Amino acid sequence: MQGFTLLRQSLRLIFGNLDQSLRLSSPLLAVLIVALILYGPDYFLMEFDPANPNSPPASSLIFQLLTMIATLWVAVAWHRFVLLEEYPSGVVPTFHGGRILAYFGYGVLLGLVVGLATVFVAILVGGALFWAPILAIAAVVVVAIAGSWAFYRLSPILPACAIGNKIGMKEAWAATKPLSGSILGAMVVFVGTIFALALLGAFIGGLIPMLGGVLILAINWLYILLGISFLTTLYGVAVEDRPID
Repeated sequence: MQGFTLLRQSLRLIFGNLDQSLRLSSPLLAVLIVALILYGPDYFLMEFDPANPNSPPASSLIFQLLTMIATLWVAVAWHRFVLLEEYPSGVVPTFHGGRILAYFGYGVLLGLVVGLATVFVAILVGGALFWAPILAIAAVVVVAIAGSWAFYRLSPILPACAIGNKIGMKEAWAATKPLSGSILGAMVVFVGTIFALALLGAFIGGLIPMLGGVLILAINWLYILLGISFLTTLYGVAVEDRPID
């Protein structure tokens, strides 16, 4: 149940401060809205594929890059807003270039460490169960979930970087140990809910494309911001011993 409580707190931070949430996430919203106007709902539903004539054009890759930059910008601003009470002074949040670059670097490092370990274990497990394809697939799925869980166990590194407080992987792992089961439960609820909403958006998009596109845009915004907010909540509870309201 504490995993659900962590997610609820993360949602409360977003919708309890909706005005600030929209201002802090304005770079991301701007990129997503322009992408929807230029490329339509397919931008959110399909990946660029040169072999598929119906896929979004190659220029959409620029917006994927802009989405990544905007997400980093918003992530650093959101962490600083919640943890340091740093409010945006204008329509868009302050651009902390150094913090954003460091955040990107730590994110890549964390992704490589967890990703490579996950792939290595998945190959070993899949190879050991080559005689039972169904068991091998199930085992690889379990390993993938474990990899995501490990990422979140180490994730306090990222909010710490955003606010200028360096934390090592060993320290982050130890800090999140009491929340180990809660993190796993939160992952299941989070991924399941977003997946269901995405299916709903795709279904509506098949009937009314633009309405579906707007809905999927909103789901993408919520998915990204909730993920960032969850990292912030996890850091606050695990590292700073903050209570959950």
